[in-house]
Amino acid sequence: MRRLAIRYIISRFGGSVVTKDELKEVGEKFGIDIDYFVNYLLSQGYIVRILRGVYYVKTIEEIGLKRAPDVFRVIAKGLDRLNVIWYYGLFTALRLNGMTHEYFNMIFVLNDKVIRSKTVKILGENVKFVKIKPTLASFGIIKSDEIKFSDPEKTILDFIYLSRYNKQLKPHAEEVLVEYGNKINWAILCNYLEKYPKSVQKEVLKYEREGVC
Repeated sequence: MRRLAIRYIISRFGGSVVTKDELKEVGEKFGIDIDYFVNYLLSQGYIVRILRGVYYVKTIEEIGLKRAPDVFRVIAKGLDRLNVIWYYGLFTALRLNGMTHEYFNMIFVLNDKVIRSKTVKILGENVKFVKIKPTLASFGIIKSDEIKFSDPEKTILDFIYLSRYNKQLKPHAEEVLVEYGNKINWAILCNYLEKYPKSVQKEVLKYEREGVC
């Protein structure tokens, strides 16, 4: 029965996200204990945990070829399933925008609901979920297929905004503003800037040389 249940899950959910409640329904259908079933699926690599109670089900090809799914798409599918407003930001956005080729050993996900004090391991990658106000998560976003990330101007503003709450980000925020200040569109940045607190506006205006803000 376990083998039949696995085939059923892969055929129905392969390449998409499944919740623990949905797995429980399958377990009941085939007479399998849910906790045992989930642990078995995880240990055998049939599913990938994204967040608690939310899993990505590998496709037949990914399982057969032992090919790891793309972590960015897996996270995207999970957050979309949870109806979270989200995007890849900070260092991850610098990389996705082609602003740097430096490798960062953490994926930053900015969103309006999910927050974790510690990093989460997804497909072997360190993932940091950072909560941000919904009003600051609805503009300046580039979408490429399922992947969403902040554009250069918003990325810089997010560095400065979030550095107020995370002292470790402060030196990086200043570095990013100085390094990319002459490569961004200041008209776009100044338009976004109106949506941020006055403390962020004040910090940014110290570096503005275009006279458009």
